[in-house]
Amino acid sequence: MSKNSKDKSSDNEKNTGKREIKQVFITDEGKEKSEVSKSVKTEQHKDNKTSEPEHKHTVHEAEHKERKVVRIIALSVVMLSSLLLAMCVGAVLAIWDSGRTISEFNAILLGREVAATSAITYEESETPSDEDDEEASWSDEEEDANDDEAGEDQESEEPEDEEDDYGNTISSDTEGIEGVSRAGSGDEIENHRDEEPEAIKDPLADYPLPFTTVDESYFTDALFIGDSRLQGFGFWSGLPATYYCATGFQLYKYDTTNVVQTEKGKVPIFEAMPYDAFTKIYIKVGLNELGYGTEENFEKTYAGLIEKLREYEPRAIIYVHAILPVTAEKSEKDKAHNNPNIQVRNESLKKFAKDQKAYFLDAGPALAGADGSLPSEMTNDGIHLKPEYMKIWKDYLCEHAVVIE
Repeated sequence: MSKNSKDKSSDNEKNTGKREIKQVFITDEGKEKSEVSKSVKTEQHKDNKTSEPEHKHTVHEAEHKERKVVRIIALSVVMLSSLLLAMCVGAVLAIWDSGRTISEFNAILLGREVAATSAITYEESETPSDEDDEEASWSDEEEDANDDEAGEDQESEEPEDEEDDYGNTISSDTEGIEGVSRAGSGDEIENHRDEEPEAIKDPLADYPLPFTTVDESYFTDALFIGDSRLQGFGFWSGLPATYYCATGFQLYKYDTTNVVQTEKGKVPIFEAMPYDAFTKIYIKVGLNELGYGTEENFEKTYAGLIEKLREYEPRAIIYVHAILPVTAEKSEKDKAHNNPNIQVRNESLKKFAKDQKAYFLDAGPALAGADGSLPSEMTNDGIHLKPEYMKIWKDYLCEHAVVIE
């Protein structure tokens, strides 16, 4: 076979995809003769064309699976991150709603018991808003708590020694610890009256009467109404009186704030007050209201409270207590609840008490230092007295009592 024939055959094979088998033999005349004996299709060209797409398809499928796995992983990470973020936001909202701090929340997670604390923020307004109904308590570490003489006295269990709400370490076996732990909850501290009070004259008949000194038995039929400072006094002074006091108690809400613990739950003071049971009533409000309204509105509301008290307790002598001073440091930091403003309000209260035929009491000078401020050693937060200084306040009340013969 000639070279040209072979080339043609090769080209033909490439073009047709067939391979021809030829036979060459000699004819009778002595000439070469060739003929195709068999034609075989070749699959090589076809295989080359089909194998390449199949390979590309396999690679594409692998890449698609890989991208799918990456998308699934990315989606899982996003969902997990969203869940963790939602949990964190929920926890923060729960802490804020319960009035707890982050450190307290951490303590709870670790199984430690803590007293609930929160700070109250005052805003200038004509009258208190409904949002102020839940007054927050004060904390030793948060001296900017602008509660009216508010105290941090939230409910808690006492399995071990801890620091009480006035900065003193108290043991779990201390007598009366359960009552102390409830301070600030609005409970009535205790009713010490065992007998009906003796009949007395009209308290306004000979007004004003001079102050005289009495002993603690004078207070067995006395009622104290007021804020957390007065509530702390009830726990630590030892005076055998009845106390309708609560953390954040405010004059503007005296008829709606739940203060007295009863069998049906906590109720406002006039829903629990027995008729004609008290012969002395001590009222101590004023600091918490410095951020609200006008002096005229304050005195009008105060007069309404006294009028209602006299309807319920017609034989009671009414005492209007001045606001105690705060420390100099607290006074400098607080724009509303500072000693200059306290002095102005106390002057108004003194005149107001006279107009109402009530007796004005001011234990501030007995407690204050030379500058008129509360000494820093007497308090942990600039506002509330430590228990050991309650005796000074108690002695002042015993030395400034009115006795109707």
